[in-house]
Amino acid sequence: MMNVFTSPFQNPFINLALEDHFLRGGADLPLLFFYVNRPSVVLGRFQNPWVECNLPYLVENDIWMVRRQSGGGCVFHDEGNLNFSFIVPEGMIDRKKHAEILQKAFLKAGIELQISPRNDLWLQDGNGEWKKVSGSAYKQTREASFHHGTFLVSSDLNKLEESLKQTMAPKNTKSIASVRSKVISLQQRHPGVEIQDVIDLVAHSLHTIPILLDGSLLSLPEMQASFNMLRSWDWLWGETPLFELETSEGVKSIRKGIIEETGEKFSPATMKGLLSEEQIQKYFPDFSEQHTSSNQIL
Repeated sequence: MMNVFTSPFQNPFINLALEDHFLRGGADLPLLFFYVNRPSVVLGRFQNPWVECNLPYLVENDIWMVRRQSGGGCVFHDEGNLNFSFIVPEGMIDRKKHAEILQKAFLKAGIELQISPRNDLWLQDGNGEWKKVSGSAYKQTREASFHHGTFLVSSDLNKLEESLKQTMAPKNTKSIASVRSKVISLQQRHPGVEIQDVIDLVAHSLHTIPILLDGSLLSLPEMQASFNMLRSWDWLWGETPLFELETSEGVKSIRKGIIEETGEKFSPATMKGLLSEEQIQKYFPDFSEQHTSSNQIL
């Protein structure tokens, strides 16, 4: 028996903290957790935000920058994207099995999906070309594991494309690069299908009824600690792997948000005179509004 939970929140930091709570013993496993986030770009654990996303565009369009705990590539979330997370006891993770659960649920509704070698899900467009509709990643601990992913139901694919453009091309980087694929949303082939339809379809195939979470979990100390960690500078920017940047004084190495040559934080102040004003504005757009807004229960 696999319980299915859905989140009433659209704050990505809350939903990732809930996922982490379940992973660390907050519910009986296995379970399937569905959630929808406000517009956000979500980096993999070992990625570089300057390389993976268009930082000025994110600020200009009120798209949040988030770093998750799993590996894998950078993805775009909005209200038209459904996130799923299969959370299972340690040793039970089987990404192909989870992809097959989704594949079989859709097949019952007459929608054919293909599973790629990376256990992503692909949907055929009107011209017969297969495109990615769902990508996924995973995380394992001693106690449990999760396999989570996106499902593009009605996402804004233009914003997706613009959000995932590079801000800078560093001289060298140790970060994990995203693997880009042509994408498609479910509504492009099956107009009228909504996110709740997908949740109900999968829950029905698992012979269960989705359970809507309430806000009681948010008061738990471990939830608050996880939520605050995910929003912190140390996590969002300070977890960036080593990269090298060409400056007016030669190549500088930045590891975990710190300039190795000086021990200073990588910031507009420390880069003044080393980069042009145009570069500084591009590399360091003001995310203070995100930090303030992300503290709210959305």
